[in-house]
Amino acid sequence: MENQENTANQGPVIDNNPSKPSDNAKLFAILSYFLILWLLGLLIEPEKNDPYVKNHVNNGILLTIMSIVTSVIGSILGFLPFIGGFVSWVVTTLLSIVILVLWILSLVKACKNETYVLPIIGDKVTIVK
Repeated sequence: MENQENTANQGPVIDNNPSKPSDNAKLFAILSYFLILWLLGLLIEPEKNDPYVKNHVNNGILLTIMSIVTSVIGSILGFLPFIGGFVSWVVTTLLSIVILVLWILSLVKACKNETYVLPIIGDKVTIVK
């Protein structure tokens, strides 16, 4: 009986897991995948120093750059005579699908409080250190 009273009077259990990001850090990590809202995680204290936020901001920047490069490639290929329109459409569509899949995977990892490195380029290109 005495053990039950001791456990009942302890109050709420607080999770002191240091690897779990704060709610603000999680918010900034999720926002980093929407347009250029990665700027928030890059500029606002104290989250800009959080490695979890830095990881997702880096991914957001890389995905933004990949989207811009895809548009430029599509525009350049569109100028090819005869087959330019078709080649432009195929390349742009395939690259856009890859970017969409990477965006979804990254966003899910941010929601699950996990860091994620983009395949192929994520480990080679680090914009935010």
